[in-house]
Amino acid sequence: MLKGFVFDLDGVITDTARYHYEAWKHVAQEEAGITINESVNEQLKGLSRMDSLETILKFGHKENRYTDTEKAVMASEKMIII
Repeated sequence: MLKGFVFDLDGVITDTARYHYEAWKHVAQEEAGITINESVNEQLKGLSRMDSLETILKFGHKENRYTDTEKAVMASEKMIII
């Protein structure tokens, strides 16, 4: 008989914020040549992956440099790193 379930809604049980920051930092640097810091990372909390990427690109003044397809690839890279 099943008695319960445990759900970790990304950070509820395990703090994953550091891993997300490191992944975004890597993608930003390797894919766009943008160096982000903890202050930028704070702006990403609660945003979708694509909105986070847009925030990073805007921070680096490269928001109009990439196509939607290129941005989707960058966002996918972030998930591979985690």
